[in-house]
Amino acid sequence: MFSIVIPLYNKELSITNTLRSVLNQTFKDFEVVIVNDGSTDKSVEKVEAFKDPRIRLIHQENAGVSAARNKGIVEAKNEWITFLDADDLWMERHLVSLNAMILRYPEYQAFCTSYVRSNRKFDLNNSLKGVKIIKDYFVEAINYHFFWTGVVCLNKSVFQLTGNFDPNLVRGEDLDLWIRIGKKFEIIRSYDITAIYNQSSENKLTKKNLKIENSVILSLRFQNCTNSEKKYKRKLLKMKVLSCAKSFDFISIVKIIYKYNYRILF
Repeated sequence: MFSIVIPLYNKELSITNTLRSVLNQTFKDFEVVIVNDGSTDKSVEKVEAFKDPRIRLIHQENAGVSAARNKGIVEAKNEWITFLDADDLWMERHLVSLNAMILRYPEYQAFCTSYVRSNRKFDLNNSLKGVKIIKDYFVEAINYHFFWTGVVCLNKSVFQLTGNFDPNLVRGEDLDLWIRIGKKFEIIRSYDITAIYNQSSENKLTKKNLKIENSVILSLRFQNCTNSEKKYKRKLLKMKVLSCAKSFDFISIVKIIYKYNYRILF
């Protein structure tokens, strides 16, 4: 049923808990495709301690998270692809929730549940309930990045139409793919919170070592866009400019304005 793709790079402190959250799923019909992206710590040893036959560990030289996810997509044997980073967690009902939506909406190819961030308080009895058909991804995403990697579920055929993750991007590579998907597919979203996004893991990228040239921010396209898509992309640019201003990164601001012309921001 599901192929769970987990990119792995130096996550020895968290991969055990992540895998446990997967193996504890109430829904049991899945495989786990772990792509070791050249880890230099004890991450591989942590994975090999699990003897579950549904786990496949694949090795590649370090090429980045996008290349690792793409490798997992290619290696996946099942029709439905889900993703989970090696430091994030699923609740036991995550796959059950996805399976229920797939059965209820068999004509759709893109699904997601909801998530919370580890550094924020949350209420599992939140007021938003049920399932929503997202007809325009950009209208929904402009307020909140609901289509996060750890809750996304895609039919394998989706990648044939949109392509995979861009290995040239090291920040926002997921947003780049979601934009391509949002242009072609409606999305079924459940408000059921089934995943936790860990924002305090051991090797998150920092602003200091990130070049804006390797970010989705300088790869946005405004040609042949709907009004909602343009509005969404302008908001991404505005948020990035504000972020750069707060960190006194004026060089990046100049690059953004030079690339898009300042009028695109207003």
